[in-house]
Amino acid sequence: MEHWNPYGWMLLAGGFLYGMVIGGLGLGGSLWMIGYALMLAGLTILMTNMVRALWRLGRRRKAILSRLTP
Repeated sequence: MEHWNPYGWMLLAGGFLYGMVIGGLGLGGSLWMIGYALMLAGLTILMTNMVRALWRLGRRRKAILSRLTP
């Protein structure tokens, strides 16, 4: 899952840039939803990675403390 971080950032930035281009060109309709969907996918990946990293940090800290106490 750690290797998904570049994909998350690319989706987030790509969705933002796509939204800027669609807005700049004045294209309406439902095209704006694509940018939001890309940004939502990127944020989901990044948030999942953050929660997973915090979970592992807590488990690692708990494992170390359990070894130190007799």
